[in-house]
Order: sequence, then C-alpha cells, then structure tokens
Amino acid sequence: MSGAAKVLPSEASGMFEPRRAARLQLALPRCCPLALTPPAKKTSPSLGSSPVRLVTPADLVAAWRSHAPVIVVDCRPFLSFNAGRIKRAVNVNCGDRITRRRLQQGRLALWDLVSCREAREQLRRTSGPDVVVYDDCTKDLDNPQPSSSLAMVLAVLCQNGAKPAVLKGGYREFERQYSEECTSSLTGDAGVSSSSGDVFCCDGSLKDLATVPATEILPFLLLGNERDAANVAQLRRLGVGYVLNVTAHLPGQPMDTGIRTKRLPASDSCQQNLKQYFEEAFAFIDEAHKAGSRVLVHCQAGVSRSPTITISYLMKHLGLRLVDAYSFVKRRRPIISPNLNFMGQLMELETTLNSCAEPPCPHCSSHISSSSSSSSSSSSSSSSDEEELVQPA
Repeated sequence: MSGAAKVLPSEASGMFEPRRAARLQLALPRCCPLALTPPAKKTSPSLGSSPVRLVTPADLVAAWRSHAPVIVVDCRPFLSFNAGRIKRAVNVNCGDRITRRRLQQGRLALWDLVSCREAREQLRRTSGPDVVVYDDCTKDLDNPQPSSSLAMVLAVLCQNGAKPAVLKGGYREFERQYSEECTSSLTGDAGVSSSSGDVFCCDGSLKDLATVPATEILPFLLLGNERDAANVAQLRRLGVGYVLNVTAHLPGQPMDTGIRTKRLPASDSCQQNLKQYFEEAFAFIDEAHKAGSRVLVHCQAGVSRSPTITISYLMKHLGLRLVDAYSFVKRRRPIISPNLNFMGQLMELETTLNSCAEPPCPHCSSHISSSSSSSSSSSSSSSSDEEELVQPA
C-alpha cells in the first residue's frame, strides 16, 4: 500500500482543509443540520448560503449562465463518473475504507482526492465559490446514510466551514433534463479518441486464456498470468528475477526460489482502486530494471489487472498517451481487456501526467520504435504477501 499521507502546509490551509486536532464527526445533523430549509428567494441565481440544502438542475444551470463561481463535486464511484458526468464536475471518490478513515482522522484533505490540478487549487482556496455535490439519484435529505460517499463529502465540507448544496435527483435527473451539459470519458473526451475504433474491445478469438504464454512488452518487462508466475524453471530461463503479483490472493509457491516478489492485493472488479498502487508498481519495475534483471507482471489471466499496471508504466515512463500505450500492449498480447473501471483510472492517470509532464525514460523509449512482437514464455512462480527477497535454500 502507499505510504503515509502527505502533510499539507499550514499556510495553504483553506475552507476545505481538514482539522487535524479532532476526528471528523460523521453525525451529520450535528455538524451540518440536514433539516431542509428552503433558501430565501433571490433575484440573482446565486445558490444561497443555507447550511445544506437542495438545488435543482435548473438552479445549477442558471448559476452557470450568470457566470457564478460554482464548483460541482461528483461523489460517485470513478467508473460511474467516467461513464457519464456533468461537464464541469470533478470526481471526489471516498468509497473505500482507507480513504474514509484518513478523511475522518484529518490525515487527508478533500482536494487530495481530485486529480485535476485546476480543480484541486479551487478547492484549496481560502474563500471559495459555492459547492454543489451530487451522487446518482438523491432526491431529499430526510434520511441520509452516514456511510455513503455523499454524507462523507458533505460532512468534510461542513466540518471546514463550507455550506454545500446537494443536487436534487443527482446525476440521473440532471442528465434527463440537461443531457447537453453531460459528457463521458468513454466516448473520446479524456484524450482517448473515438476514432480508435475497437481498440478497447476484447479479442475473443483466444478461448483458453491460461494457455497464452507470457509476453515481452519491453526487454526487461514481461506480462503474464498465474501459470507463468508458478513455473520457476521457466522464469530462470527467461532471466526473470522479479515478479509483481496483482491478485487478491497469495500464491501457492515454493519459498526457496531466490526471486524478489511483491503482491499488490487487487480484485478484477468495478470497485477496485488500482490507481493507488501505480507508484509502488513503478518503483518495483524500475528496481528490476536497474538491477539488470527482468520483471514479470501478472494477475490471474494476464487480461485485466496486470495489463492495467503495464499500460500505466508505459504512460509514465515512455510519455505515451493512453490510447497509444494500450495499442502497444494489445499488439503484443491481443487478449488484454482491462475492465472499464481500470480504463477510467488510466484516463485519470493520463490527466495527471498531462498536468505535470516529465521527459520519458530514454532507455525505455528506444524500444518503442522497435516492432519486436510478443515474446513467449511459460509459467513461473513467485509472490508473497508483501515485497520480500526469497533466498535460495
């Protein structure tokens, strides 16, 4: 897992910074009364200043049309956000247990959950604009669920002095009334061109995924499955000294292989946050490269989780766009098909990388122009709960 949360400088504190002295209280009626009080009628389309209130889709659009400064926060899961969202919205997904706990403890600021640099800076401002929060379909605030992402985001905002509004009917109602104000990252916005055709479709011609051998993506980077990670003899023949296991379960492998292993516990689901492991994966792959060794990145079938990690590595270290990194891996291993949740997280990574571009690794880049096709391999062993060097017996 990632290390400790970054401590934000006190001089950057603003209305959204968590108070570190006390834990966040999730009893919403205490920190921000949810009894709906209709805001006073105003001639301006300003969203008012009641503690927590409902605003309609028409209210929000009217505020935009009057150029009122409004931040729109989408607190749905990232997959839903990428499948369809309000155009001006930023995603703040605090659905996983670790993120919730860090928010409650004041170890994480709300803006830390936003990947867009401009939106993150907006949330950090001392005196910010109105904030409108929405989920999928909330219609009233009579019975809020304290465990929901919506309640968590509202609690954080109220704890820090903001007076947020909730969009009545959520995304569903807004999209029904103002579909022209909605967009999707899966149709070409986020740098993934719709002209790429079926580049993101799974190649179903290979029925038995387990028989597909490990694939050379870069001279030092192989992509494969559990069988590849269980065949120690094959690993040694291929010069693999590092194995990155992207599965939720421990492998049943011998402990005397002399291969350095690391496990990133992850399931192939629409709830899994794989992006949290990207930096750990990059560091492990780089360690293998610097040691003059080869690394095998694998999951159960080498179709979704491990290709996502591999694609993210190419994006970070070769400076490739998502669509190009995907195509590069797909040409070498046609069976890859990251789920839509993981594709959304790769889109988010692309946005982050575009905002702080670094020159690509020259050594890795020299291999991209080469048309060397997938190199085969077989199975291999290795892995363990966390990173460890397994010494030979």
